[in-house]
Amino acid sequence: MRARAASAACAAALVACLAAPAAGLGQAELRSVEEGPGTVRLVLSAPVEEAFLRVGVIGAGGRAVEVPARRDPRDERAVVADVPAGAPAPALASWRVFSQDGHVSSAVGAADDGPLAVLARLLLLIAPVGLLGLVALSAGVVEPAVRAGGVAPPGRPPAEAEGFRRRAEAALAGRARRWWTAWWALLAAGAAGLLLAPVALLDALGEGPGELGTLLLDTRIGTAWWVQAAALAAAAVAGLALRRRGLPAGLGAALALGLPPAVALAAISWAGHASSGGDRTANIVIDAIHNGATALWLGGLLGLAVLALPAARALEPGDRVRLAAGVVVRFSALALAAVTLLVVTGVYRALAELGSVGDILDTGYGRALLVKLCLFAVLLVGGAFNRLVAHPRLERAALGLDDGDRGAASALRVSVAAELVLATALMVSVAVLIGLPPPG
Repeated sequence: MRARAASAACAAALVACLAAPAAGLGQAELRSVEEGPGTVRLVLSAPVEEAFLRVGVIGAGGRAVEVPARRDPRDERAVVADVPAGAPAPALASWRVFSQDGHVSSAVGAADDGPLAVLARLLLLIAPVGLLGLVALSAGVVEPAVRAGGVAPPGRPPAEAEGFRRRAEAALAGRARRWWTAWWALLAAGAAGLLLAPVALLDALGEGPGELGTLLLDTRIGTAWWVQAAALAAAAVAGLALRRRGLPAGLGAALALGLPPAVALAAISWAGHASSGGDRTANIVIDAIHNGATALWLGGLLGLAVLALPAARALEPGDRVRLAAGVVVRFSALALAAVTLLVVTGVYRALAELGSVGDILDTGYGRALLVKLCLFAVLLVGGAFNRLVAHPRLERAALGLDDGDRGAASALRVSVAAELVLATALMVSVAVLIGLPPPG
């Protein structure tokens, strides 16, 4: 318990670093202002929406007035506004834009990203990550491990392996309710995030409920919201159709339950930072792969905690180690592949988002990224423990090479619990990171 509390305190301290003021750091910037006869043209650092444009100019009487503004059809990073006849030069008084990746910027700086916005993004991120991880763990790790008879000494008779499979399947069936409870809890979290996200965005824009339709129907973020809503609804329908069968088994059930959260994660990439830089297609695909790898690793840890480890604990010591070893062997391979993808895609995305090395400490986005990297590094230590210590100990015990290693299953449970605490903190840091405009 002390180790778990220490991990939680460390994670909380790291996330608290994000509370440092970030005003004026890493916000979407006004690159240039071009004033011509009857118009003023603003060029910004990111693509902007046609909706929610606000431009104020100095009118003929010397007073600031809001004028019609539109996005330049030749450049989605530029805004054009009409200037009244007789206005003095320079005419620009104020401006506000809503970028396609969801950031609100104005002449006085970036809009504050309040706790409600962070919570909404956190819920919308945790839901598909957890859902996809649960499916991957159940269908891609646990089911094959049971079908293969776990890890056991060679030369065992087929009847003995079949007996293990029956006992393991019974233990897993007894824990299926926990798996489905986690499934519905994650869907509820996603639904709450869908409700909160538009409220937070309208608040950042300074707009009232009457602009909800504009937000959801006329912006890229709104389109992504509808895709996520449809994906979570499809996941709920698939869950209702399959829950009476116990744990999802087979390719059809895995696709029915796993495809919707994968689509939701892709929508997050499509409407996020990856969509605002150069070479959008490559960045969106790489970011989607990054999100999917996160789900396989961190969501898979959730599956271990709610299904595989409780089921193993319900078995007799011999079967317990046999099942745990079979699951850990496969999950270790999955986690290693996921971490490799995370490192490769994460480095690519960081290089795309950061303008220079100094941005890591000098901008709010850079500091948030640094916190994320610190938490990721600590999680890697936990993963290395499982891979290099728990995994070999469980295999030795399951193969009958060392009875003293049967306590490895208990050590694995403690390690997974600590990793889930850190994974939650990591998701919080990502939710904060998404809300900060990248300096690059």
